[in-house]
Amino acid sequence: MKRMMAVLAAAFALAGCREEKAEAAAPDTRPRVKVCALSEGVPFEDAVTVQGSVRTKFVAAVASRLPGTVDEVLADEGDAVKAGQPLFQVDRVNLENQVAIARDDQAVAAAAREEALAAQAEAEAAQAKAATDEARFGKLYTESRSVTKDAWEKAQLQLRSADAALARAKAAVATADAKILQAATALRIAEKNLADSRGLAPFDGVITQKLRDRGDYVGAGTALFTLDDPRVREACFLLNADRYAAVKVGETEVETSFGQRLPITYKAPTVNAVSRTFEVRAVLKPDAAIAPGMLCDARIIFSSRKGAALPAGAVGFRGGKHVAFVVSPEGTVTAVDVRKGATAEGLVEVLNPEALKGAKVVSEGMLLLNPGDAVKAVE
Repeated sequence: MKRMMAVLAAAFALAGCREEKAEAAAPDTRPRVKVCALSEGVPFEDAVTVQGSVRTKFVAAVASRLPGTVDEVLADEGDAVKAGQPLFQVDRVNLENQVAIARDDQAVAAAAREEALAAQAEAEAAQAKAATDEARFGKLYTESRSVTKDAWEKAQLQLRSADAALARAKAAVATADAKILQAATALRIAEKNLADSRGLAPFDGVITQKLRDRGDYVGAGTALFTLDDPRVREACFLLNADRYAAVKVGETEVETSFGQRLPITYKAPTVNAVSRTFEVRAVLKPDAAIAPGMLCDARIIFSSRKGAALPAGAVGFRGGKHVAFVVSPEGTVTAVDVRKGATAEGLVEVLNPEALKGAKVVSEGMLLLNPGDAVKAVE
């Protein structure tokens, strides 16, 4: 009996150990989720990526102001020129002849005025003689009847004729004065045309294109050169119309692919009615590696700030709103409403961070969770 009792006791003890081992080996069926904490002081920017091009701020098509044949071409492509430097000459001989003719016309007008003045002096003398005769004949007729009334009337007629001749002479002098002014104006026009026939550089720059050569006939307004000012270059971009109000000249910044961060210096006053876009420009800093016509990638930054953030995978959409799952100390999850802000490099800005500070937030695995589920948090 003692042996049987010992065997039974050993059997019961062995069975108990097996039960304890079985209970200890039971698996943890709670889903594992990766958790994270709310990040503070994360930089966020409201920005868009665009592609534009580089251009010179000041460019001019130097054109002929007059029609004619190109007599001289005084510059070539690649030449650096100064403001006021002659670049070409058009129809010089013909225009110089027009100036000479205008000066001759002015001399003729001056001579005609001298002749008119002489005629006026002659008319004034004749009028003075006629006035004296009329007065004498009038006195003789009225006082002594020593002349006939017909003689007095003829003297009166002679005076009126002399008055008319004097008036004509004065009118001729006025006409001569007007012709002198007319000739002077014609001379100024001829001299201006002669001056305009020589094309001058409007500003300091570099000749980028030569469009006409010596011997070519050009009309008024025909460009002979394209002139660029290489000292000031700007990057130009097109933005959608919905960003028009957000762009502030002098405040909104552009971060270019050339490594320059620049303020916007120009915003188009209107939006294109077809493309619904508008142009913005930023003046570039001097850089020998930047040439007009190059492409320029850039980020236009409308605003920047620092805030709280969660990984993008930690914020989901449940029940018509954005939520994050927080793991409680007991190991269950609770849904917390999240007000989303901007996104940057896989992070989502949280505009109401108070409820998430110090909490363990599910960053991976939230898609299969529901509020109240038990989970095993993994840092």
